[in-house]
Amino acid sequence: MFERILIPTDGSEPARNAATTGVELAAEHGATVHALYAVEPIPLGRFTAGPEPASAEHGEVVDAQKAEGRDAIDEVVELADEYSLETIETIEYGNPDAEILEYVADERIDAIVMGTHGRTGAGRLVMGSVAEKVVRKSPVPVVTVRMDT
Repeated sequence: MFERILIPTDGSEPARNAATTGVELAAEHGATVHALYAVEPIPLGRFTAGPEPASAEHGEVVDAQKAEGRDAIDEVVELADEYSLETIETIEYGNPDAEILEYVADERIDAIVMGTHGRTGAGRLVMGSVAEKVVRKSPVPVVTVRMDT
């Protein structure tokens, strides 16, 4: 039923829990695992003080985010390797929900498995929810894995 399963990750505990679920689902279907990390844009206004130009500081932060992304993706790949699943690894630069949805369309993804922090009420409204946005807009099934509280 599923041939291509997307597991977006940010390296958090909820994302790791979702990766386990996503890899198990992929193993049941013999699906390819797509591991995606989105490097979220940072407003340059935060990088105007100090002796170095803002662009140099911004570049260092983006490089650090990419390194974090590489580590997060590697965790998904290691899980998939336990089941001998094919994996495709991608790091994108942009708003996570938009990057996830664009990836779904571009790669003809059949399902998404992603973590949620399980925020409710004002915490969810203030922080926003990538998972919630993806669930609302996704053209494919989305399995959300809530972190145990």
